[in-house]
Amino acid sequence: MSLISPLQDAQSKEKRLRVIREHLEAFDVEPVFPLSVFEQAVVDLDNCLAVEPSCKVEGNTLFASRFTVSMKNWPRSIEQSLNFLDAVESRVGISVNRKLLEQFLAVHLNSNKIPASLFGIDLRPNIKDSSLKVHIHLAADQDCDELIMTAIALDQGSYSPEIMQVLLKDCFMIGFDFFLNGYSVLEFYTCCSGKEPLPVLGRRGAYLRSYIEKNFPKKKIISLVNESAALLVGFSKENTEPVLYFEFDRLEELKKSFLFNSLGERIYGFCQNNRPDGYISIGVTEKALEKNKLEEFRFYYRKIWV
Repeated sequence: MSLISPLQDAQSKEKRLRVIREHLEAFDVEPVFPLSVFEQAVVDLDNCLAVEPSCKVEGNTLFASRFTVSMKNWPRSIEQSLNFLDAVESRVGISVNRKLLEQFLAVHLNSNKIPASLFGIDLRPNIKDSSLKVHIHLAADQDCDELIMTAIALDQGSYSPEIMQVLLKDCFMIGFDFFLNGYSVLEFYTCCSGKEPLPVLGRRGAYLRSYIEKNFPKKKIISLVNESAALLVGFSKENTEPVLYFEFDRLEELKKSFLFNSLGERIYGFCQNNRPDGYISIGVTEKALEKNKLEEFRFYYRKIWV
């Protein structure tokens, strides 16, 4: 029995939609397909842990139609994610290749080691370059080797023994990305604590931390890890260079660690006036950090309801 009143439920749904609309308005985003489908899916959710808008900057180009929404209550959450994929695919000419996800769910749909999941979009001017996302969270207090091994087998990527250890021990989320041209990508998100140990990570982090210190010896990267609350690293056979996601407790800490180009300053200014909840994240590659000012990066912030 739900303890949430109809009024509270309506207010929560209105807040979700407002977060999306405020972000779109701030960055002059055109409401292209399937944005309206995503908005309706977010409003229809039984529960919502968080809405996470983000921007991707590539030099002078800004992609701001990027959102994910997190849900608890697995497997109900994946059911609602699949409903979203169905709604997008109902449009003539759109193909969503969800074969990898379906194969994973065939084995692990009823696993008690999956507490939550999320779905999202990353829209581009050319609809065929746009993508949908379904990411599956793994329990922090349990050994999830069999889930990760299934995903690695489906991915058919070639990972070194060192990275395999990182994936098996420190992976906290498995991501499935579906491009609207019919292509699909699988990504493994690993994590470790930054400046202080994070109890929420459980036993995770030691292998990733060792990998970073060995393979990213530059003082700047190690310094950023030690200044941040947490480091997330995404591994995929599609990316020759893993993406490093530095998470910070407070927005102001970003300015102590990064210099942004003009688009980054614009995003930062918006967040100053529209305070995020929880962590703020910057995703970069090692190569992007070689420049004095960030020109290629991802900027994430969150609005949370629990």
